[in-house]
Amino acid sequence: MWGVYLKLEAELKLSYYKEIADVDEAHRVKLVQHTESGKVFVQKTLQVYDIKVFSYLKENPSIGTPRIVELIEDDGTLYVIEEYIAGNSLRELLQSQGSFAEKDALVYIDQLCGILRPLHSLNPPIVHRDIKPSNLIVTCDGTLVLIDFNSAKESLCGKNQDTVLIGTVGYAAPEQYGFSSSTPAADIYAIGVLLNELLTGHLPNQERYTGHLQPIIKICTQMDMEQRYQTVEQLQQALHNEMSAGKVKPGLHGWLPPGIQSSNPWIVLTSSLWYIFFIAISVSLETKGTSGGELTLNRIFCLVLFLAETLFIGNYRNIWALFPLAKSENLFVKICGVVLGSLVILIGMFILLAIVMDIAFP
Repeated sequence: MWGVYLKLEAELKLSYYKEIADVDEAHRVKLVQHTESGKVFVQKTLQVYDIKVFSYLKENPSIGTPRIVELIEDDGTLYVIEEYIAGNSLRELLQSQGSFAEKDALVYIDQLCGILRPLHSLNPPIVHRDIKPSNLIVTCDGTLVLIDFNSAKESLCGKNQDTVLIGTVGYAAPEQYGFSSSTPAADIYAIGVLLNELLTGHLPNQERYTGHLQPIIKICTQMDMEQRYQTVEQLQQALHNEMSAGKVKPGLHGWLPPGIQSSNPWIVLTSSLWYIFFIAISVSLETKGTSGGELTLNRIFCLVLFLAETLFIGNYRNIWALFPLAKSENLFVKICGVVLGSLVILIGMFILLAIVMDIAFP
């Protein structure tokens, strides 16, 4: 009787969330909308999970992790309703922009260490066990968010080894293959792999980074967990030492225009053709009744307008962070914000042109 009551209660709670889209059908991740508040959340359906981890995260929400609003357990299945995080994953940024400059990579790794520090400091510690670019979201204001705690577990000292590999091949530490129990050192190993990938675009077994940060990556990715940094605080200190020594340079890559930054040659080609197209249109522009200096000014205006709109729509240097609507976590509001921002730029440019024309050609 009690089991029937719990099942009905679970079904009632789930009925408040209406499915609106599939995010990852294979892993049973959906976007859902609360029928009363209208707010959008992510719903995950898990058969393998550590309820203690999710209960802790729900009761102790922290910056850098999605806020869990509901945990619904029913007959060996856990339904997790959590905050929807809008932004681009580090995987998407790697695919669109290519590898990161050292300084930009360190900013994200430093944020990640700050997210993990309170979790690793618990007794027992919570280990994420699946740190990789697709599980790290960069929001519109540049904040890093660590998602997908499906593989996370409490690190119990009395347990000799992990019985099942849970994680992602290439990022999982050797001990996650059953050699010993996962500890915070497993996350540190994954951070080393991640840092190498951010700097080169490849995993260490494909291409090893050879710059100033190589010693840090090497320590993080030691096969023997005892040879790695033992805490994220130690790793952060090593990162800060490199930054304060002035060896880490920002690089010019991040200043390339949208599309040209990509490591995908087709995106680079398409973007290049777009820039060539609007430059050609601008320099060949003819306007009725204008010539000489007036025509030149119109051509310059057209070129600047095209460039301004392209940079804005491409979120160049995270410009959306300056527009409240464009940095919203609600996808519909974000799209409206980008459209509105584009219109503001368009109107502003025409007003500026009118003022300049009045001054130059009274």
